[in-house]
Amino acid sequence: MSNAHYFYFLIPIAELERIVGEHQKDFEELISDTFSESEIMPFEAKLDAISAVFVQPIISELKFEDFYAKESEAIKQRSFFEECHSSICLENLPDFHINPFQITYLIELLRNFDEVLIDRGGVNELEFKKDYIEGLKKYKNIFSLIPQDEVKPLEVKTTKPVDPIDFLILDVYKEFDRLHSLGLINVVMEQIEEHSEKMKKTFLVIKEEKLDASTLLRKSGLNAKDFDDNLEKLKFFLRKIV
Repeated sequence: MSNAHYFYFLIPIAELERIVGEHQKDFEELISDTFSESEIMPFEAKLDAISAVFVQPIISELKFEDFYAKESEAIKQRSFFEECHSSICLENLPDFHINPFQITYLIELLRNFDEVLIDRGGVNELEFKKDYIEGLKKYKNIFSLIPQDEVKPLEVKTTKPVDPIDFLILDVYKEFDRLHSLGLINVVMEQIEEHSEKMKKTFLVIKEEKLDASTLLRKSGLNAKDFDDNLEKLKFFLRKIV
């Protein structure tokens, strides 16, 4: 992998800074929820090696022609890049093969955005978020460090999560609880009608009760990929309601 990766976003730089700041807090909570102080000690060097994140404007001299575009997506990639307003530079990335913390950090960071264009530097082709994450999933994440006899299926009410989708589900439940406390569930029901049937199915299952990932997937009637994609879309949808 290249030593530096660059992410390009459609959102303003101030919004990107806010999201990155919140992600850092969420990641620290994830680590403290997943590992005890004694469990994390052997991995402190890997935590310290996580790349620093620099939020910055897009260099005015930078042109799409400076990248290696993916031939089958060149038109889409060019159109996206030309609409971007902000970027992230991650320098001195550790070896992905030996640092599960960096892998989890990147995957969870990217879950905060609808779409991202990524340049891995060198002669690597540009990638959109989905393909980049698929590449990251080839490496171990922090959940691989948990002893297998401690890994249990998620029960949202009583058991801490052990897989990225479990944390995504908890994020959705957190947003649902926030809106419920504000008395805005009727607003959600009205606005969600403008979205896809798959996302509505996901929401209606979430609305019934707090369930584990496998039960939610089964009750939604969706395949695993559609369930994951629409769960993420649902999180962003709920966050926008205030």
